[in-house]
Amino acid sequence: MLLLLLSPIARLVLWIFFRRLEIRGRDQVPGNRPVLYVANHPNVMLDTLILGLSTPGRIPRFLGKSTLFKNGLYAFFMRRLGVIPVSRTQDSGARIGRNQDMLRESCRVLQQGGSVALFPEGGSQAGRRVRPLKPGGARIALRAEEDCQGVRICIVPVGLAYTDPGLFRSDVSVHFGAPIEVADFLEAYRANRSGGARALTQVLQERLTALTWHLDNPELETIFADLTAIYTEQLAADLPETAELSSRLRVGQEIIQAVQHFADTDPALVQSFAQRLQAHHRKLRRLRLEPYALEPGVPAPGPGHLLLGLLLAPPALYGFLNNALPYFVPRLFVRPFAQTPEMVGTIKLAVGMAAFPLYYAIRTAIAWILWGWAVALPYACTLPLSGLFTLYYNEQILQRWPLWQSLIAPRRRRRYLSRLTSERANLIRDLDDLKVQYLERRAQASLQIPPSTA
Repeated sequence: MLLLLLSPIARLVLWIFFRRLEIRGRDQVPGNRPVLYVANHPNVMLDTLILGLSTPGRIPRFLGKSTLFKNGLYAFFMRRLGVIPVSRTQDSGARIGRNQDMLRESCRVLQQGGSVALFPEGGSQAGRRVRPLKPGGARIALRAEEDCQGVRICIVPVGLAYTDPGLFRSDVSVHFGAPIEVADFLEAYRANRSGGARALTQVLQERLTALTWHLDNPELETIFADLTAIYTEQLAADLPETAELSSRLRVGQEIIQAVQHFADTDPALVQSFAQRLQAHHRKLRRLRLEPYALEPGVPAPGPGHLLLGLLLAPPALYGFLNNALPYFVPRLFVRPFAQTPEMVGTIKLAVGMAAFPLYYAIRTAIAWILWGWAVALPYACTLPLSGLFTLYYNEQILQRWPLWQSLIAPRRRRRYLSRLTSERANLIRDLDDLKVQYLERRAQASLQIPPSTA
């Protein structure tokens, strides 16, 4: 009952929090079979919400760390949501012996045809990297398959890819991979339980890494983000979507391989390019411009844009004045988590979910006291609607072409935008040259690989 009540609310919250939520490969999840979902874990509770609401059919039972159950009230909600507690060695006061209960409950759910979801990295950590997986997920699946012959349990790897995990109105994609048959590893598991679990875990590691962005060197995170922001559209046409992967994810994977290649062979080139990209994006941020505003074919701001912006400014201002306080409040709560960026998105979401309804209730109560329900009720309806309109106005008007650029020194603005456009074109030209160079090197390397003698 609690899940049925909260699911629509959670879907609405995610729709507002993310600018784009893309789901790929969901049709590959087999129906009418027990499924164990395994996913990477870069964004704490947001990962749980996104994965739970993206899976076909019923929401799976999640494994959650046992420390979440120490608080009585929190434990009450965790149990009502169907979370299965698991003790981890890194948690203080954890009782590893209780994991037998976790194994039995997880196996019971799978044997009854249900689904279980877990994050086998063992914890959440920001960054575009799949850390070494713990064998717990493989052991659950193998034990359930062994104890109940004929159940035919499968594991579905799920890759979560965020453009910026902690940023409001960023993008996230969910990629479901092809199912892995647990029965294929059962013989090896019976012969050597540890070895069989490790073999299945290794396959999961490889499959999960292929479904998201994986950077071996975290120092390349910044240049990867800058490159994808400016170069994704150039490469997307050459990399069509597949059943599992979106073109955006495939572009990112190709960029990662190229960046890692040049970081190994020519680190000075990578450093130089990183500096150029950072300088270009600083200029864009200074003007509140998105990278796509400089793409060919995007019209420059003109009188029509200015007129539209001015006509829509009053309702946008109304929405801003009535939503600014709860919008900015979450920023105060994320400051203590500067060293744990994987918590930022979750804190923003949790605080926002509490702040907005409370703020709306207070504003509505004040309106009722001053003017009565005849005014308070219509006013209450305008609060969330005007906030959404302001969000639209900011993204479609202000971020595309800032109004002040149309009001102040138009001639100077045109010259500055022209220089930025030229700078972007030079970056794209140099990137195209490097792409050709990289593809030639990769082709040469593939020709040097001796054929298999099997």
